[in-house]
Amino acid sequence: MEIFDLFGEDIITEQQNDKNKQLRSDKQQIKNELHRQKVVQKKKEKKKKIKQQKYEIIQSLETQEQKNDFVHSFKGLRNQKKENGMKSLQSPFRIIIDCGFEDNMSDKEQRSLARQLSELYTENRKTDVPLKLYVTNIYPTLHKYLEQYHYKQWQLVSDEKLFTDIDEFQQANIVYLSPDGEEELQEIKEDEVYVIGGLVDRVIIKNATLNRSRQLGVRSAKLPIGQFIKKSYKKCLNVSTAALMISGWLKYKDWSKAFDSIVPQKFKEQELQQQ
Repeated sequence: MEIFDLFGEDIITEQQNDKNKQLRSDKQQIKNELHRQKVVQKKKEKKKKIKQQKYEIIQSLETQEQKNDFVHSFKGLRNQKKENGMKSLQSPFRIIIDCGFEDNMSDKEQRSLARQLSELYTENRKTDVPLKLYVTNIYPTLHKYLEQYHYKQWQLVSDEKLFTDIDEFQQANIVYLSPDGEEELQEIKEDEVYVIGGLVDRVIIKNATLNRSRQLGVRSAKLPIGQFIKKSYKKCLNVSTAALMISGWLKYKDWSKAFDSIVPQKFKEQELQQQ
């Protein structure tokens, strides 16, 4: 009887654990769906706002010729973004975002990574020197969050494989960018492929990308931003900023100018206030 009771308690405990797991799973699904709806709603509101602004500008113009010129320039800007998207696929400057850090990130940080990748894609289409972007090691959870930004429509290369398993990079000269790298990157070269770790860490994980480069047996280097940012905890740029720094260098051939053009002003103002 005692043995039966013992097993009975185990069964009840296991059932309760299963029930708790299901409740957590259901709660997470509801949370994910609410987030998806929020993203969709924001996009609709943004599109509506742009449409309203466009209408108001047209109404404020006096002549039909001015109105036609504005509409033409607006369409031209939209077409330019599409052309830049196609141009990026032909760019000799290749940037890989290695998303193999799932175990190092919380759900919130993974959402943030998806958002940063969306921002990077958008900004890369606007830049004077677009980069050819590769997003690799896409795992199911990140795929789910990226779908909220319709990433399958993006003009870039995406893959679930690790970049070292992709044929194009088998013989490539790979440089894994890491804030903990000993070597400082001096220039960007066409014959090198630069890897940025797809890692969002609210609490900085020391040597995460450096250890990743060592694990994969590839060279590591850091962007020369130490001279612009003195606070050590700020020397870890986020994914989109790191990639756009490279685009900025290609435009100016000067890291200082690239930094000033890419890094948000509020970021630099906070630095000055703390000095």
